[in-house]
This record gives sequence, structure tokens and C-alpha cells, in this order.
Amino acid sequence: MPSKKKGGPDTIASLRSVIPSIFDAAQRSATGHRKHAVALHTLQTQCHDVDIEELTGEDAFNKEFIRNLNKVLGIKKREPSADKVVKLVATFVQVSHELDMQALAKAKIADDDVFSADTDVDTVSSRFVELLIKYLLQGFQAKEKLTRMRCCQIVAMSVTSLGEIDEQLYFDLIKKLTERIRDKEASIRVHAAIALSKLQSGEDEDGGQVTEALLGLLQHDPSAEVRRAVLLNIEKNLSTLPFVLERARDVDPTNRKCLFLKVMPPIDYHLLSIEDRERLLAAGVNDRDINVKRACVRMVGESWLTFAEENLLELTSSLDVVDSPVASKVLQALFTSYPEIPENLQFDNDTWESLTPEMVFIIRSILEYYYERKDADQVDKHLPEVMKLAQLLEFFGSKLETEEDEELRPDFEFVIHQLLLIAKMSDFPDELGRRQMLTLMRKMILVPEIPENNIEVITDIIRKLSINEQDFIRIMVEVVSDVREMPSIADSSVEQDAATEALLISMKSLMIIKYILQRCFDTLSEGSSMYGLLTECVVPAVQSSELVLQDYGIECLALCCLLDKNLAIDNLTLFVQAALEGKNELRTKGLSALLDLAFMYGISDLATSVGSASDFVGVLYEEFANGDEKTQAMVGEGLARLLYAHRIPEPAKVLEELLVLYYHPSTSSNYALRQCLTYFFPAFSYMAHENQAVMQQVTVSTICRLGGVLKQQAGDAQSGATQGQAAQQIVTWADPRILEAIGAMNSGNSSSGSRTTVRMGGYTQLGIDALKRVFKAAPATRKVLVQTLNKLALDESSPQTQLQQLFVLTRALAQKELITDMITRNALARFEASLLKLLDIEKADDVNLESWLEEPEMASVFEFVASLDGEEDEHGEADGAHSSDEDAGDLEAESDLDSPVRPAQSLLLGDLTVGSAMPVPMALRSRSPLKRAREERIEELTREIDELLDSDSGDEDNNDDDNSYMSAEE
Repeated sequence: MPSKKKGGPDTIASLRSVIPSIFDAAQRSATGHRKHAVALHTLQTQCHDVDIEELTGEDAFNKEFIRNLNKVLGIKKREPSADKVVKLVATFVQVSHELDMQALAKAKIADDDVFSADTDVDTVSSRFVELLIKYLLQGFQAKEKLTRMRCCQIVAMSVTSLGEIDEQLYFDLIKKLTERIRDKEASIRVHAAIALSKLQSGEDEDGGQVTEALLGLLQHDPSAEVRRAVLLNIEKNLSTLPFVLERARDVDPTNRKCLFLKVMPPIDYHLLSIEDRERLLAAGVNDRDINVKRACVRMVGESWLTFAEENLLELTSSLDVVDSPVASKVLQALFTSYPEIPENLQFDNDTWESLTPEMVFIIRSILEYYYERKDADQVDKHLPEVMKLAQLLEFFGSKLETEEDEELRPDFEFVIHQLLLIAKMSDFPDELGRRQMLTLMRKMILVPEIPENNIEVITDIIRKLSINEQDFIRIMVEVVSDVREMPSIADSSVEQDAATEALLISMKSLMIIKYILQRCFDTLSEGSSMYGLLTECVVPAVQSSELVLQDYGIECLALCCLLDKNLAIDNLTLFVQAALEGKNELRTKGLSALLDLAFMYGISDLATSVGSASDFVGVLYEEFANGDEKTQAMVGEGLARLLYAHRIPEPAKVLEELLVLYYHPSTSSNYALRQCLTYFFPAFSYMAHENQAVMQQVTVSTICRLGGVLKQQAGDAQSGATQGQAAQQIVTWADPRILEAIGAMNSGNSSSGSRTTVRMGGYTQLGIDALKRVFKAAPATRKVLVQTLNKLALDESSPQTQLQQLFVLTRALAQKELITDMITRNALARFEASLLKLLDIEKADDVNLESWLEEPEMASVFEFVASLDGEEDEHGEADGAHSSDEDAGDLEAESDLDSPVRPAQSLLLGDLTVGSAMPVPMALRSRSPLKRAREERIEELTREIDELLDSDSGDEDNNDDDNSYMSAEE
């Protein structure tokens, strides 16, 4: 450790040993960094007044420090020893600045100038910091990314301790950092963003430019780590908060979690508008990542509740519960994470007498929390008597009728709705209270301006008050009759008002009928009371010219059809017409009815009304082509449900259409559809062997169709999956071993090999189908199919006969020379080698194709190969056909001596021979592809020249013949 006395030449001489020893000690442990930094500062001070050989002691210290620092600048990211040295440098800069400030304060005290604000004093430390920053700025332009990263890292860790630096250096630092935030390396952009965020200043123009650059990173940088660095370090103010809140929808879950755990807790939620609070909480409590959801609830329970002075009523008032779609979820999640909150709340009579929207919302949320957990004791503890609830409902109902202030009416409606939800959770043990509540419900539902959500809750309460379903239907039919017989309030002389009121009464009747049907499960019969409502209300609404009545009528008719199969068959054409020709809601409800009925009864039983099952599915296909994204998502989800429930008679066709639609570029922006199908395909394939067999059946045809579908997006930089990626994913869904592994994991049995052996036949057949398609597919699809063969990963459990069929097709494909690129030919060669290994054959020459011909299962493959030879004959390949005929003739002659079966088998063999799958001469295999291509081109040019010479000589011979003929004539 250097002494604190004034240094001399010996101090300069010791720099080469002391500074490296400090760096070495610093990279071993981070606990003594401050001690090492003080030692460096002491050594720097001792060297200040020493001059040796035209080099000052200060320059000698700086030179040695930079020399040792250079050894760290090229070390990779997250190397512990290098990171510790970087922290040492930052600590040294910080300690130097602190000691300078202390020395300056002592000097002011000595000079009795303690009120002076001048801190721009030239010291050894300030000169060193400027030298260090200038040196590191040179490293910002280095070619090596590690050097750029380390330089930005040191600056980011030291920038807060720079003190007063030269103005020009300050602007150069901002300029260089602004350039580095556009570096192609994300790690460099992270440190540059951190450094730049510490140079923000809202008082000058440059501060605004820095903030604007950081906001650009926060919104558009592709790296989640860069966005997180800006999110944590950017200054939080009214101008940046809206952009910070957007990170609640960040694609990276860590960033979303970071927003709720670290960024938002220190910020008082009162600074946010009600809309911003709603959006922030909606994003948090609805997040799919459970950790993000927990972070959001923790923010509310620990930070927001603290800012509300531990007053739940105050916190709830800030959420605008009357119109908030997320407040209920927030409170339920809050009670789940902090159960002591509802346990400590008590509601006395004064509370019930002075209900406000916020208070009744809290009471309902607590009761719902305990009701969902089936905690009857707590529900009974907080729930008032039925008579008390009825009195409260009557009191607020009368206040609503007499209230003339339109701004206060929504509050009373909200209180009534919450009280109805509370009454819905009651068991109605008191018979007197039960009767009074039933009478009140029938009275409330007759109120002309009652909201639709209240009608639904009242229907639930009446269903709970009823003895059974028949009693419920009887009561509700009487209610509908009372609604339809309500006296007209409008002046009968005004025809338009009377028509409007009649329309409103019809709508209200249909609403009630809809909620009745949704709560009925018994079969609908012609003699029932509901059948009378069908003929008197529903059918006239469907036939009405009013679109709103048609919408309600179609929906009610669909619910009736769910209770009566014959009624569904009779009215199916009506739903088809609504789906194809309807507008807006009518079209949507018609489609929904078709899908629900198909799920309920199956397409086969319903298709007789429209022709056949394919005609029924065709109606749904038409919506894919003509519908908007919402309609496509609804139909796609409906077809997925039907496939999953085995309600479609020909599932292969529908599954193939869904696969093509999933990868089609036109659905890239339809997130609802793609999210549904992303979950459906693996769930469907891995649910049962029968489902996976359907997936295997359509795999090859789907891959071939995708070749043309995805061709248009090949040049798009942001396009979806390529044909090869889609093929790999589909083949994974068709893999039976994954299904067996999932089944074994669920059952706790690790041995499922016997079942796998039985199921591998369909998987191997997939490879056979792919090879057959290769012969006639387009070059791009041919390449994908061949490369997909190696993804099958066949094993010993594959049927032996199918492995032989694969080898025959592979051999035929290699000899046809349809594959021209080296990568695909190598893939085919690897697949053939894997087949030989599975067939327990050492090399291809050992294969006896004639013995395989005697197996009946192999006949179809040899016939397929023979048909390919026949097609070549038809296309004019006469030379090949002639040689094939000769070979066949020779084999036929030999077969006469052996057996009468051999001639036909020899014809199937054709020109198929055994050899390597790589149709390249052995002499060329060791040469490079470029050299081989060059030699093949030379040979091709040579043949063309020979043909030209032959044609010229032939013409001369013909001319000589003509001259001789003329001479003979003479």
C-alpha cells in the first residue's frame, strides 16, 4: 500500500507493480473495491508533483492505468473478473470525485467562502476523468464489438460521478452515446442507453433530444434487454409516463413484470388519469403470465394501498367502479393475495343504510370472494337478511324513479345491480323473505327502463327461488305475458311513438325469453309453455322487418333448437340463410347457431336439411373467404371444437383446411384465429391416437399445398413460417412418440414401447406418401419433402415392410436424378443410410429386390415405380424406354427357366438397380462442387459442338447425294 507522504522517483518506478497488483486484487473480490480506489487515488496524488525524463508523474500514472485497463476491454461479456475490474474503475472515479468535493469544501471553510457555488476547479482527478472519457470515446468506434461494449459499460457506470467536465466533452459524449444506441449489438445498446439516461436534463434542448432518443428505444428496439434498461433508467415525468405505461403490453414478460415491481411502485397513482389506471390494471390482472399478474397485484396491495393511506374505500374510489371493467378482477386478485384484507372488514347497519357505489362494490366483492371459495360461514356473516335486502332494493328503486339528475341515475342503477348480485348469493332460508323477494323480482322486471344486465340477474334469482325447472318456466312465462300486456305510456295519437314503444316491449320480451332458454335443459315439447312463447314471440320476431328483432329472434330460435333436435333440423336452412345473407349481428348469430347445433347434434344428423355433410361444411368455408377477421376467428374456433369433439364425419378435409389457413399469409394479422389454432393443433393431435392418425393422413398434402400458398411471402422480411418450418412443425404434431410420452407422463408409467410399436405404422406411411409426392412435386416442395424425411426419426418399432417400401422409393428417386442441389441429395443419402441401418443391411449392394417382390405388401410400391417408367415412355424418353424393354426382355427370358411368376415381377423392377442414393460417379465424389459443375458444363458444351459438327457434315453428305442424283439423271 503506498504511503500518503509526497512521492518521488521511487513512486513512479513502482507504478508498474503497484497498479497491476491493485487490479489483480480487485478482480478476485468486489468487497474491497472502495479500499482499492482510495489506494489508487493516494498513488495518483503522490505522482502529481514528480517529473522524470520529460514525463510528469501524473502522465506516468495515467499511462500505466490505461495500460492495465486495456487488458479488460477485449474480454467477453459476463466475465466475472472483467466485470469486477470495470466496477473498480467506476468506484475509482466516484471516490476521486467525492474526495475532490471534500477538499473543495475544506478550502472554502478555510477561506470563509462557504456560500460560493463554484465547483469548476481543475484537479488531478478531474483531469484524469476527462482523459479517461476521451480515451473511452475512441473505443466507441472500435471494430471489435467487445471493445465497444466494455467502453460503453465503463462510461455507463462512471457517468454519474463525472462531476464538472468540459462542455465540449459533454456534447461529444452525448453524440457518441446517441450513435451507440443504434449499434447492431444489443449489449452495446444497453450500456449506451443506461449512460445516456443518466445525462437527461429537462431544462435544456439537449435534454429533450436525449429523452426523445430513449423513448424511441423504449418503443421500437427489438431487444427486450435494451427496452428494459431504458424502462428502468429513463426519467419519469408527465411527458414520459404514457410511454412507460405502454410497456404493460410489452412482448417480453420480464419487462412487464419489471414495470409493475420496480418502475410503478414509487410513482403515486394519483398522478395517473383514471383511464391510465384502468389500462394499466387491465393489462396486469389479465396477463397470461402468472408472475406478471402477481407483480401487478403486489403493486396494488403494497404501493397503491399505501398511497391511499391503507383505505380500501379510497383506493376503490380511484378506479371509477361504476364504469370500470377491471375493478372487480383487481379486488378479487387483491383478496386472494392478501386474505387479511377481507377478514378485517366489518359492515354494520349504518354501512348498509348509507350505501355508496364504492361501498356496495366492496361488499359485493368480498361476498363473491367467499362465495366462490364455498366459505358459507363468512358469507352468512356478511350477508344481510333477505327482508333487509328486499327493503334496500325497494328503497334504491324508488330513489331511481324519482331522481331527475341524469348524472346521479347511473350511480343508483349501479347500486341496484350490486344488490341484485348480493341477493343472488343468498340461499333464501326464510320462507317469508323468499316470497317477498319473488314478488319484488317480478315487480322490478316490469320496470320499463330496466337495464339488460339486471334482467339477467333477476332471472337467475327467480330460478333460484323456483322449486324446479317447470315452476321456473311457469313463473317466467307469466312474466313475459305481463310485459307484453303492459299499458302504453305514449300518446296513442302519435303513431310513431306507439310503434317505438311496441318495438321496445317486443325486445324486452325476447330478452327475457333468451335468458329463460339459457337456463332450461329439459326437452322442448309442443305442449309446454315455452313452445307457446316460441310461436307467439320468437317466430314473429324472425319474420319481422326490424333488424333488431330478427337478431333477437334468431338467437332465441337457436336456443330452442338446442332443446329440440327435430326443430333444429327443420330450421337449419333458416340459419344457413342468416349466415350467408345476413348483415352484421344477424350474420354472426346465424353462424353461431350453426356451430352450436353442429356441436350439439353432429353434422351428420343435421346435414340432411342442406344436402350433405360437405355442403354443411362448405357454408362455413364460404365464411372464411368472404368474412372479416372476427368471422374467420369464430368459424375457425367452431370447426376446431367440432373436430375435437368428433362431430365432423370427414375430419381429414377440415383439418387440412385449418392447417392451410393457419399458415396462410392472409391470416397473419388475425391474432384471435392464430392463437386458437396454435392451441388446438397440438391438443388435438396429442389427445388420442385416432386424432393423430388424421394428422398423419393430411401432413403430406398440406405441405404440398403450402408450397404455393407461402410462395408469395418469400420476399417479405417479416413473413411468417416458411414451407420448411411449417413442414417440420406439422411432422412434430404427427409424431406418435410424443403422444406416447405425454400418455406415459400422465399415467406415471415410463414404459410405453409396445403401444408405440403398434402406432408407428401410420407415421412410417407418412414417409411413403412423401416420397411418392416427390416424383411429381415442384422443385421447392420436392426439396422440403426430402429434408422432412430425416425429421421422421424412424426406429426399430417401424414396420419392416414399410421400411422396405421406403428404401425402394428412395432408390427409384435417386436413379431418376430429379434432385439437382447437393444439400437435398445429401439429405436423401442420409435417409437411405438410416433405412439400411434399420433394415440391418450393411450396404446397398446387399439388397435383394427380387426377394422383396415375392412379398404381397411390396407389390403396390413396385407398381408405382413401374408406372413412373410408363409415364416417362409417354413423354418421349425413347432411349431409356428401349433399354428398359431390353432389360425386361432379358429378365423375361431368364424367368422362363425358373417360374411363371418372375416375368411380371421383372416388369415391376424396370430399370431399378441397387447402389448409392447419390447418383454421382465415384470419380467425382471427392471433387469440390464448383469443380464438378465446371467439368459438367465443359462436357455439355463439348457435346453441343459435336452435334453441330455432325449436322454440318450430314448436310454436306446430303448435298453430295443430290449432285450425284442429278448426274445420274443427266
